[in-house]
Amino acid sequence: MKPQTHKDSRTDELVIANKHLAFQYEERQKRATELIIANKELVAQNEEKEKWAAELSIANIELAYQNKEKEKRAAELSIAIKELALQNKEKEKRAEELIIANKELAYQNEIKEKRAAELVIANIELAYQNEEKGKRADELIIANRELLYQNVEKEKRANELVIANMELIYQNKEKENRAEELVIANREVIERTMQLELANKELESFSYSVSHDLRAPLRAVGGYARMLEEDYDALFDDEGKRLLGEVQQNAKKMGILIDDLLSFSRLGRKEIKKTNVDMNALTANMLLEIGQSISHHAQIKFSNLLPLRADHTLMERVMTNLLSNAIKYSSKEETPVISIASKKEDRQIIYSITDNGVGFDMQFGHKLFGVFQRLHSTEEFQGTGVGLAIVQRIIHKHEGRIWAEGKERQGATFFFSMPTNE
Repeated sequence: MKPQTHKDSRTDELVIANKHLAFQYEERQKRATELIIANKELVAQNEEKEKWAAELSIANIELAYQNKEKEKRAAELSIAIKELALQNKEKEKRAEELIIANKELAYQNEIKEKRAAELVIANIELAYQNEEKGKRADELIIANRELLYQNVEKEKRANELVIANMELIYQNKEKENRAEELVIANREVIERTMQLELANKELESFSYSVSHDLRAPLRAVGGYARMLEEDYDALFDDEGKRLLGEVQQNAKKMGILIDDLLSFSRLGRKEIKKTNVDMNALTANMLLEIGQSISHHAQIKFSNLLPLRADHTLMERVMTNLLSNAIKYSSKEETPVISIASKKEDRQIIYSITDNGVGFDMQFGHKLFGVFQRLHSTEEFQGTGVGLAIVQRIIHKHEGRIWAEGKERQGATFFFSMPTNE
């Protein structure tokens, strides 16, 4: 055997070193292969994670690019073993850096997962807010429609108001014209009123004179009729006696009519003397006097009548006339009922006398308070037709008002109002 030279030993060492280097290369290639597989798996995971986080997708793309670079470098390693020995250290450094980068990437993935979870929660909250906004939008649409309808209505009302204002302007002009006409008419009314007052005074004086002057011949007619009846009764047949009775009866009616006319005339000149009048006591006294002079079966109801400040004597005349009328015009009813009441309204005291008698037609109601105006014949109900005119004059002298309401065969109500003098 030849002795081993230094060159041969160096060759053997180099062979061993190459084998060892080849072994290391194979080991590194296996690790590189495993690393490639791991990187592919990581790319797959990164691609999955890219769905949840946009930032992770960018990092995975960068990592894929780096893996491709590493594959190229591994291929170059199989060609250049020597260069690989030098590059292994760099790769180890890069592997360490890659481990650090993977840890950083894993940390970033965790952060991105947290952000993704927060984003899911934010999306749910946003969806809820969108629903609320949708509801509010619907409510706003409804409100806008209502507002539009109201605006249309307002425009209509505005147009109507414009028309009404134009009409009002026209009416105001008409009122101004009428006011001027009314001023002229008022002047004429004042002049006519003065003329009427003078005429009324003259008429009252004339009525008083005529009524007073009629008394003497009327008394003579009545006296002569009684003398004929007393002295010549035997000379008259039945028809003569009837006619003589008619003369006496009409003379009596004429006397009552003259008395009423004189009372009516005196009221125009009579001054009223106001005192506190107890209407309950006054009404009770008047009913007592009426009961003594007129037989009737009427049921008369009254209570708690309000007191009044007026001329006591004249108010007795008013209640006597109104109660007598109510009794007279309800006398033909099977159960005559008369109600007297009072109430206070707008600084006025209103009294009412209601009966269930024959009543009257309201279209002829304006005749009730005229002198000699009657709505029923004397054969049906006796009377002179002056009583209500006297009542009206008394009420007017107290600055009051009188009116009546009724229906035929359904009774009537007479009202009169007097100021409270508060």
